[in-house]
Amino acid sequence: MTRRRYTLDMHKFNATSVAIIAAAAMYMPHAHAQTTAPATDTARYMEAFDRSDKNGDGKLTKEEAEALPAISARFDQIDADKDGAISKAEYLEALKP
Repeated sequence: MTRRRYTLDMHKFNATSVAIIAAAAMYMPHAHAQTTAPATDTARYMEAFDRSDKNGDGKLTKEEAEALPAISARFDQIDADKDGAISKAEYLEALKP
């Protein structure tokens, strides 16, 4: 009889353990999300612009824009003032939906 009671107690232990582990697993992504702020889309796009701007002049030439295929494909359209380079303002304008 003692053995049967032990088996039932182990069953309760296992069910409780699984419930605790499941609750912890569900909480973990939320805890991580609260401690790390995601970068905004605009910030990521500006980081890409800055990485592509090899000479650091704040503009993308056609050659520099090749690192950003979507921008390179529309370079002439995005270069609104037709100066042969895409400024940060022109770049941000092109990213608007």
